[in-house]
Amino acid sequence: MKAALVALCISASLTACDRVESPFAWKGQHGSETPNAAGLVSLPCDGSTPLAPVQSYYCRRDRHYVTPGTREALIAAATAVRDQFPGEQLRFMDASGAEGVKPFPPHLSHGDGRQIDLALYFVDRQGQPMDAYAEARRSGRYWPAEPPRPGEQLACPHGREGSAEKPDPPADRAWRLDEARTKAQIEALIADRRVKRILIEPHLERRLGYWGHPKLRFAGCQAARHDDHLHVDFY
Repeated sequence: MKAALVALCISASLTACDRVESPFAWKGQHGSETPNAAGLVSLPCDGSTPLAPVQSYYCRRDRHYVTPGTREALIAAATAVRDQFPGEQLRFMDASGAEGVKPFPPHLSHGDGRQIDLALYFVDRQGQPMDAYAEARRSGRYWPAEPPRPGEQLACPHGREGSAEKPDPPADRAWRLDEARTKAQIEALIADRRVKRILIEPHLERRLGYWGHPKLRFAGCQAARHDDHLHVDFY
């Protein structure tokens, strides 16, 4: 398997290699705790906390900058999840760039260090926790999605606008939402007064028992779907 991955990376671009690597194969820097000129610090990428990037790309490309308060809140949430599920990590994707410029492409927001995308948790079809999703890229971008079940609310029955459109994964996909770990993540976030709101799809908000919670919102059909990740805003 390792030899095959190396061969693939030799024949592909750096971007492609970033996509296929194990999320835990690369250990980066501890991150900064002293704010830069934009008032931002970087998240830890070295495994020193239970907070970790989904892929090294987010750290290598300087997409992991946040405010000091956001950094502290994320590490606290990650620690709370690990306390319930020993050995678990809270996995992040895009935050902001080091310059603190908003918006932060390709996002409609991000950029000032107060927004971040967090991965959901998934299990395989036998109920075992999953950390890697090699086939997820065939079903869209970013991360596996947990689409509505039959009878659940379709937030955008006519599709999403432009590049925000992402197809549902197939019914026979290899993953399913890990509701216990995902709820632990959400509980840790909404309990923190530094968290302003969490963007999530309506069918998951209902399914997980948070319908109507003041911190959970639907982003709208002009935005990317939020059943393949959570978008979190901080004060």
